[in-house]
Amino acid sequence: MLAVRDSVAPQGYDKRAHCMIAAGIAQRCSVFEADLAGLGKELNDLFARDGDASWADWRADRAGIRCARHGRDPAVLAACCAESGY
Repeated sequence: MLAVRDSVAPQGYDKRAHCMIAAGIAQRCSVFEADLAGLGKELNDLFARDGDASWADWRADRAGIRCARHGRDPAVLAACCAESGY
């Protein structure tokens, strides 16, 4: 999962990063693992001192998982995330 995160170019918009990274995890691992990673990150943010838990991040993750079905091309994923509002 860290390899996927590190392979995605920095995004100017946090929700787009969530969408792109969740798509990559769903493609390289599984939908279950992408869900688990997104939920785990938000739970960690909930209990971390400087965390920023957000259901909007979770929704962006879910959009990325849906976008993962469109192919591995980063441009296609970015377009799908943009069409989904991220």
